[in-house]
Amino acid sequence: MKKIINSSEICNFIKDGDTLFYPGITLGGFAEESVIEIELSFLETGHPRDLTVYWQSGVGNRKDRGLAHMAYEGLIKRGIGGHLKGCGPAVEKLAGENKAEIFNLPQGVMATMPRYIAAKKPGVITKVGLETMMDPRQGGGAMNQRAKDSEQVVELINIHGEEWLLYKLPKIDVAIIRGTYADEKGNISIKKEGYQLGQLALAQAAKACGGIVICQVEKIVQSGTIPPKECKVPGIMVDYIYVAKQEYHWQTAQTMYNPVFSGEIRVPLDSLPLEALSPRKVIARRAAMELTPGDVVNLGVGIPEAVSSVATEEGVLDLFTLTTEAGGIGGMPANKHDFGCCWNADATLEMADEFDFYDGGGLDFGCLGALQIDFKGNVNSSMLNGDGIGVGGFMNVAGGSKKIVFTTIFCGGLEAELGNGQLKITKEGNIIKFKNDIEQISFNGHIAAESGKEVLYVTERAVFKLTKEGLELTEIAPGVDLEKDVLNQMKFKPIMNDIKLMPAGIFNEKWGGLAEIMDTKKK
Repeated sequence: MKKIINSSEICNFIKDGDTLFYPGITLGGFAEESVIEIELSFLETGHPRDLTVYWQSGVGNRKDRGLAHMAYEGLIKRGIGGHLKGCGPAVEKLAGENKAEIFNLPQGVMATMPRYIAAKKPGVITKVGLETMMDPRQGGGAMNQRAKDSEQVVELINIHGEEWLLYKLPKIDVAIIRGTYADEKGNISIKKEGYQLGQLALAQAAKACGGIVICQVEKIVQSGTIPPKECKVPGIMVDYIYVAKQEYHWQTAQTMYNPVFSGEIRVPLDSLPLEALSPRKVIARRAAMELTPGDVVNLGVGIPEAVSSVATEEGVLDLFTLTTEAGGIGGMPANKHDFGCCWNADATLEMADEFDFYDGGGLDFGCLGALQIDFKGNVNSSMLNGDGIGVGGFMNVAGGSKKIVFTTIFCGGLEAELGNGQLKITKEGNIIKFKNDIEQISFNGHIAAESGKEVLYVTERAVFKLTKEGLELTEIAPGVDLEKDVLNQMKFKPIMNDIKLMPAGIFNEKWGGLAEIMDTKKK
């Protein structure tokens, strides 16, 4: 029988200065009870301390759960993760106040990293992140000054005359994974999980480093209960198991357990609530017009999430294959704190395998959010007002998509009325998004333009396209004034040639025009 422990014993196996690696997205696949015990021990005894912690994505509920339990000066010396904002304000504050060395790396790198550690490879070598904030020439993923002053985690290398980035690999002391069931031999099933997050690769990685593997489960079952093909991690790779309290074993940050997300049942999609009319929905409708029947699609967090709801409402969802960076293929991606899961997925891949597909150019269409955009078409999605947010899967999706649509509210803080086929701005926003200088480059417009990638920037009042000369304004919303509502709210003047009106129908409560657009594209 494998060593079954209480969660309160976890800190017996974690030494000061250790390197920990966690899988997880929202609260899915994340061993939350372990970080609660680490937090309690640190506050009571001051140990463990000076930890280096790796995490795959935004881990938490964007408030006080997940990685937020570890966001203390002295507890974490160095943090390297796929997202910061998703981990909550405490993690952002830890970075912003320079109280730990905090790095952000692409989620695709974080997801595939354990496989390379397990095989004792030299690093994750990829072009993802070149000439962006991941490039050592632009900060190497450092999100604060302490990170910039510390040992760097990304190297620029040359292979056969081409530039590549090498993301360095850690030596893992403790991997803390999660499953649904463990049997008496330590075999792990993830039957009720909504994601496959590299639990096996991470266990193998820890073993390759001489480290240990701790697994959180909801139940211990008799040996032989788990069918061999359902065993995600064999017991020979697991050192300790503990049974978590139900409140620390949520399927996502929003849902304790939904059998649809784990692929056990399917539900009628027309029973799901639809996106309400708002500037966000207008943007999603206009972005959806850029789809082509047969497209393989990724929709990012935020406004892009609404595209799947629009496609469902318009009766065209089955014309495309929607995917999620967490591994979902088909169905309709869930949104908000269920992000990464799918309603009625056809398949749920390992997250690392999904990112390999993206990085290999498997996406026809990517829709992503943007915080700031400059004249060259560069996009910042990773830092705002000096506060680190992180890129998540943004760079992998942008790099692997044949066509990209970036979405954003034109000015943050906007209030508007919609109807009668037009947009009426009742209160202008005070946060300018189209700027001469952006805080970080998360997407390099020049590289995209030179490669011939099709890139659009869609807002509720204007649409732009990327050209080799810069950003060109192509459409404005009915009801807005070009000079007052668009040009005066930008810090640069875009290229202007033939400016058309955005379709009036997308500003109404009911639209019904997307199916006709898709029919035209079929022909």
